[in-house]
Amino acid sequence: MIRKRILLPFLIITASAGLHAEPSARDVVDQMDQKTRGNTSQGMMELQIDRDRVHRSLLMQIWDESSTDRGFIRVLKPERDRGTAFLKVKNNMWQYVPSINKEIKIEGSLLQDSWMGSDFTNDDLLRATSVVDDYTHKFLSKDGSEYTIEMIPKPSAAVVWSRIVLKVRKSDYLPVQQDFYDHKGRLKKKMLYDRIQNMGGRTIPTRYQMISLENGREVSRTTLIFHQLKFNTGIPAYIFSKSNLRK
Repeated sequence: MIRKRILLPFLIITASAGLHAEPSARDVVDQMDQKTRGNTSQGMMELQIDRDRVHRSLLMQIWDESSTDRGFIRVLKPERDRGTAFLKVKNNMWQYVPSINKEIKIEGSLLQDSWMGSDFTNDDLLRATSVVDDYTHKFLSKDGSEYTIEMIPKPSAAVVWSRIVLKVRKSDYLPVQQDFYDHKGRLKKKMLYDRIQNMGGRTIPTRYQMISLENGREVSRTTLIFHQLKFNTGIPAYIFSKSNLRK
């Protein structure tokens, strides 16, 4: 009887500790991805490109379905780019260029090319690689209010970075910053997340700033601003079809 009395509190303490176990680095990245994407998302976003003292802006409609790994982007403004569209279905991607009335297959070798002259790549906008499945993850720091996580691409991942350092808020798993390093260990790009607000029923960063660096100095910047977003609502199947590229 004495043994049982000692064992019971021990089991309760052990079970309670398990409920509050520290998440793994991969768990944190997965939570972040789910918070900012959902199973589906659709809405309107703006890209502001500042490069070589030239400023240009693009307004786009976006659809994303993470559960089936499909995405679609259509440019609405400016007029000269209107109708340009991008389709992703798993590992296959296409671009429609209205000026030549032609669909172009985006090969894997082009994933890291600039998207529409911005500091974002085709991979960044079309989410060809998964921050959860295509990287290994480990904590660099758990101090303070943020997790700092190192992400190393798996050999099969189509990425040019040797590593990415990610900062995520502990309180709600929202991203704060990503640093992108090349194979010589040089910091080449930096992504900043801010303007956290409620959109589509979720609290998310609504502004992403991708900054390109040379020798530690900023050379260009592209700002992505979400104007509207809806999460976890049905998206018609035709959206993710090649025929929709030309509409």
